Amino acid sequence: MGVEFTITKELANIGVTLSELISITSTVQREIRGKVFNDVFDRMVNELAKTYDVVIDNLTPLLDIETVDDFAAGFDQRYAKFRDEYLIEISKPRSYCDESYETYLELKTLRETKTKFPLLKRTFDRLDQFVEKWITNDEWLAMSVDTLFKMLYRLLTEISDTKAKDIEDAYLLYQSGREAFIAHLGLIADRQEVFDSLRVEHV
Repeated sequence: MGVEFTITKELANIGVTLSELISITSTVQREIRGKVFNDVFDRMVNELAKTYDVVIDNLTPLLDIETVDDFAAGFDQRYAKFRDEYLIEISKPRSYCDESYETYLELKTLRETKTKFPLLKRTFDRLDQFVEKWITNDEWLAMSVDTLFKMLYRLLTEISDTKAKDIEDAYLLYQSGREAFIAHLGLIADRQEVFDSLRVEHV
């Protein structure tokens, strides 16, 4: 697969996980009012939310260049910052997922998770599947962020090398995947706003 396709695919994967997390969170917050349970649940999802912040905070500055003049003036600095920091940044989601998983284990000891009420039983089954596939064992969420950042670094390096020879060609290369990247990053950012509002309303 091409680098641009892989970046787009991983952004889509990350966006889908956030949509699922929002759906689970909305149902749980609407149906369960126990303070102890809600405190533990909130700690779990709040830790996971930081993973999506890593993606938004690191990619937004890289993708907001529109004109060739802006590209000529601003790309090098943004590329250098990403190059110097991305290995540190991609270590964060694994830590956030580990912390969230520890809280999830605490959550599973609470009586609310043993409910037989069909909607909540199904919701907790979804949460179990989400955690198993995306947070622990396979750790797909952390791996998606890892792959996304590494592929993006590869693409940005190619753009930087091209820019040293021809700014116009480099700008066209930069623009070639940007539209798809922005669309999926925008979805993640929009869903994160919804997620933030859910968590604020529940405090």
